[in-house]
Amino acid sequence: MFRRLKYRLEYRRKQRADKRRLRKYSRAMRNEIRSESRKERKERIRKFLSNPFAPRALTPEQLLWKEARQKARFVRKIERKKWLQRFKKNPFKAIFFRERNEEEIQLEQWRKAERKNAFKNSIKEILTASKEILRSRDLRNRFVLNILQSSSYFILTFLIVYVFYQIITILVAKSFDIPTIWYYYRVKFPLFTGSHLYTRAALISIFASGPIISLTLAFVFFRLFFSRKLFNQNLKLFYLWGFINGVNLFFGSYVAGFVTRTEFIYVSEWIFMSNMFDVEEILFAFIAVTISLIIGRLVTPLFLLTSGSVSIIAPRYRLHFFLSQVIIPWVIGAVIFFLLTNPTRYLPLTLKTITPAFILIPSLFLYNSARYENVYTTGVIRKTYFRWSIVIIALALLFFYRILLNFGLKFF
Repeated sequence: MFRRLKYRLEYRRKQRADKRRLRKYSRAMRNEIRSESRKERKERIRKFLSNPFAPRALTPEQLLWKEARQKARFVRKIERKKWLQRFKKNPFKAIFFRERNEEEIQLEQWRKAERKNAFKNSIKEILTASKEILRSRDLRNRFVLNILQSSSYFILTFLIVYVFYQIITILVAKSFDIPTIWYYYRVKFPLFTGSHLYTRAALISIFASGPIISLTLAFVFFRLFFSRKLFNQNLKLFYLWGFINGVNLFFGSYVAGFVTRTEFIYVSEWIFMSNMFDVEEILFAFIAVTISLIIGRLVTPLFLLTSGSVSIIAPRYRLHFFLSQVIIPWVIGAVIFFLLTNPTRYLPLTLKTITPAFILIPSLFLYNSARYENVYTTGVIRKTYFRWSIVIIALALLFFYRILLNFGLKFF
């Protein structure tokens, strides 16, 4: 026991001695550095007092940097002189066309040739893939069924969100004692324009309620899209179209109102008391289009998850997949809703079926991006099955919606 205490005391004594030596060494080093810095400072002050206007001594690195700057200034001076000579000869050409040397011209020609060859190769690949799809019965049937199912989901979700849009508008108008007539293409207000019931709060609440409920439904559909329940896995495309149509009936409604001066545009007009095409309206319309394009960039890989088959989203067939699953169903749905509103042809509704283009068109430019290859290779895609019941339900709902609201439902 005494030996252990003796060893511990000796170890601690050595530790203290080492710390003292380290402190002395570090103190000596600090004093030496400080003395050197004092000497340098005194030397600089002495040189300055002896000749205050003498040039400052530069290090080798500073000298090299100074020479490089002088050369750059000289080159810019020569370029300015050449530009002034060109400006005197032809001012328009000097301002709008930059003079290029032979190397830059050759590089630009090479880039153009590369882009041209890449475009030709992509066209050849698309045509080859199209021929393969036409020859293969399985692929052909798969893409046709994709068009039918995706079109049905688009029509179904648009109709669901638009019905909620109209119902909430009617309920809010009823709370302000404003009568309404619900037609298949719009909600009409039979009161004359100068009615005392059309207060500022009433107009803002009525015309904002529909887009807000649409955006709320969009978030609900988006949450269901990422649900892990087995039942929801087979309805991913339905939820994705519901999210797109919900977002569109918020941002797209503002764009449609901005063009036609109806519905959602009244909200910003009465909030800011603005006039037609004021700065606020132009800014909000620009923001709506920008957010729609950003959402389109984000939902592009989500369409790959709804394919139900790895083979049809292979890089060679991916453009055909997006045409059959995204673009063609949207066009079919827009045409059907346009025919549905005949002979009335209500322009705001027609525009609301066109504004999904801001969300869907970006997929044509991003479909083959390298960042989406992990969706193709990681095996997260689950098999889905085509159901004729979805097509029948969509057509039946369209039929009953048109028949029941043909003469209008009055709410007084």
